[in-house]
This record gives sequence, C-alpha cells and structure tokens, in this order.
Amino acid sequence: MSLRIIAGVYGSRVLKSVRGLGTRPLLGQVKAAIFNILGDQVVDAVVWDQFAGTGATGIESLSRGAKQVVFVEKNNKALEILRGNLQMLGEDAVSRSVIARGDAWEPPALGDSQPAPNLIFLDPPYAMVEEDPVKSIYRARQLAHRLAPGGCLVFHFEAGVLEEDDFDDDLFVDLRQWGGSAIAFVWRQGEVPERVLRRRERDALRNGDAEQASAADEASGAVDVVDAPRETDDAN
Repeated sequence: MSLRIIAGVYGSRVLKSVRGLGTRPLLGQVKAAIFNILGDQVVDAVVWDQFAGTGATGIESLSRGAKQVVFVEKNNKALEILRGNLQMLGEDAVSRSVIARGDAWEPPALGDSQPAPNLIFLDPPYAMVEEDPVKSIYRARQLAHRLAPGGCLVFHFEAGVLEEDDFDDDLFVDLRQWGGSAIAFVWRQGEVPERVLRRRERDALRNGDAEQASAADEASGAVDVVDAPRETDDAN
C-alpha cells in the first residue's frame, strides 16, 4: 500500500505503508481538508504525530514547513517503514524528525528542553475511542493542555462516536465530518483563532442557534487559520 504526499516541498512523493498493522492513514481528501483548515499554522510549527503509524500525517506537516515533527508509535513494523519513508525523503526530513517509541496516548518523553507543540495530531484506532469514549476524551484533554499557547489538537475518530458537548468546558471544539471520519479541532478556551470563531458564529446564526452564537462571540482568538471547504461525503 502506498500514500502520496499532497503538497509542499515533498508534494507528489509516494510513501510506503502496510495494511494490517492496526494503522489507518487518513484518506487524501480528508487530510487535504485538515491542512487547508490549519493553513499557515503548520509553518515553523513543532508537531506531535500521536499514533503516527508509518508517518503520513507528520510527513505531510514536514512537507508544508513544520520546524520539527515528533512521531509517536509503538508498532515496530510501522516504525521501520516510517524510518524508511523519512530516509527516502532525504537528510532535511530526517534532521527535522524525532521518532519516539511508546504509548501514543501519552506525551512523548523528550526532556525539559523540548519545546511545547503547536500542533498535535491524535489518530487512535477507531475501536479504542468507541470502546471507552470517556477515557479517550480525558486523555485527549491531557494532551491539549501540553500545547503551546494558541496550539491546536487535531483528534480523528469515527463519526458519531463523540460530539462537541462531550468535551470539557475548558476546551473549545470545532467538530467537522467527512463521510465516516470525524475531526475535532481542539483549542484551550481563550486561544481560539478569530477565523474559527467567525465561522462558528455565522453557522450558528444561519441555523438560528443564538446560544452557540453568543458562546462564539465571548471566546477570544490568538492565531489565524484558513477556512476549509464545506464538508464532503468522503468516507473513511
């Protein structure tokens, strides 16, 4: 199985992947929409790719200008392929990468000198979230509180398993859905991008949801992002 890098300096390069490792790479259309939403937040960012698998999401971040990507994965075969993918891309990709073998629900053990991440991609197997959604939200929250100011956690799970109001009140969640894939963009309250708040307010007013519009109006933003296209019926 192969995966193609969508954009950036490594755009169109083909990465290796393997079925049956418990990994589930994002479909290209969903990944493209995610990076469209994040926009310039990726440039010069420190990124954690939790449940990295063979590295497709983290490598897409490197291609789009991330300063450093920490890949966290515990499957040895996946790690072997990940290392090969980075080596295939060359010394620049290798030098901007850190590979940490371990439990991807936990922050990587990198020492006090490691800067806080600006982006965290959290992509556990669907079954893990479905079996214990409460614990999954708790652990996602723990990761979100490791972000640098204004940082975003991008949490991928099966559509219908979690809703925005399942998350704690100290987090702002922008939940998008593409077919069977749900993506929660999570910020700490008070650090939400203005563009996200404006889109939320527009949607709330369009749907006649005065309470949601008021909540969006009260939040404050710290960084800017690019709006994504409207959701499609792409399936995962």
